[in-house]
Amino acid sequence: MDKDFNPIKFRQVSEDALVPAAIYIRGAILGDVDLSKYLVKGDKTAVTIVDKESEAISRPIILAGFPELALKQEETKGILGNPNSNLKIYHDPLDGTGGFLMGGATPTIILAAYDALVKEVLACSTMEPSTGRFWFSSKGNGAFLKRFDYQTQRFDSQEGRQIRVNDKEGLKGSHVLVDVDHGFEREALNGEKRQILLPEGRRGLSRSIESSGGKVASFYTNGGHYAYVATGRPTLVGCVTTAIGGPFDVAGLRHVIEAGGIARCYEIVDRKLSSQGYQEQNIESADIVIATNNDRNFNALKEIVGSAATQS
Repeated sequence: MDKDFNPIKFRQVSEDALVPAAIYIRGAILGDVDLSKYLVKGDKTAVTIVDKESEAISRPIILAGFPELALKQEETKGILGNPNSNLKIYHDPLDGTGGFLMGGATPTIILAAYDALVKEVLACSTMEPSTGRFWFSSKGNGAFLKRFDYQTQRFDSQEGRQIRVNDKEGLKGSHVLVDVDHGFEREALNGEKRQILLPEGRRGLSRSIESSGGKVASFYTNGGHYAYVATGRPTLVGCVTTAIGGPFDVAGLRHVIEAGGIARCYEIVDRKLSSQGYQEQNIESADIVIATNNDRNFNALKEIVGSAATQS
């Protein structure tokens, strides 16, 4: 199926769709939008007028670019475009709404292409409205970073610079990004809720990382977390997503893989971390995703997360 996918076209459509939304979100970050009214969804995540407007800005551009594909947007019910397509476009119009509501300048926008047959992320674009940074990666082609200049209304380059994870070994003296600091109940489409990490397990996750000499941090945006790991800053060795609201949250794992790192999806089965075997990028059914810069750090975090899953 991926032989029919054009990563260059996807990057161009991503730029066309995400830049105007980023301009709008940047204005909201700077105080141009009233955020006093917002909705808390069933999974306890928030949605604002900015999420909705960002989604509306990008929607017609994405549909015009890929009318033959299925489009799933986080804040819109159902599938748009071609519901019969096995190639899906996942769109999160504002990832990190919680931090955004607190006044943080850290939210991102995520657009990803996913092959539902082989369970693989084909490409991912992540844009950070506050800075204009734009990450793009596609299967087998590497990960790249460039920046949109809001004054000139242009990107600083066409391709961007290729990025790589760092080579830091071990958790000691390192940072690990974790999305939330509480336990998480995942809500299924039928409304049923399933506990992923219990509160004690989530606290145990932080304790174990810290006892290994590492530090836990969060920018409250999974889109940003995967992009930052891929960028290779000196102290950041990995990230863990424990509260997956939808496939868009973890599609950025493609950035880490293309930057030379490791990223794998896991389900929680009987309070245990259960690998999905060869479907390591099955973002549609993942309960937890671990991404790191190398094997040593991945194995260390996998052991820690596995232990956290058993804690009650």
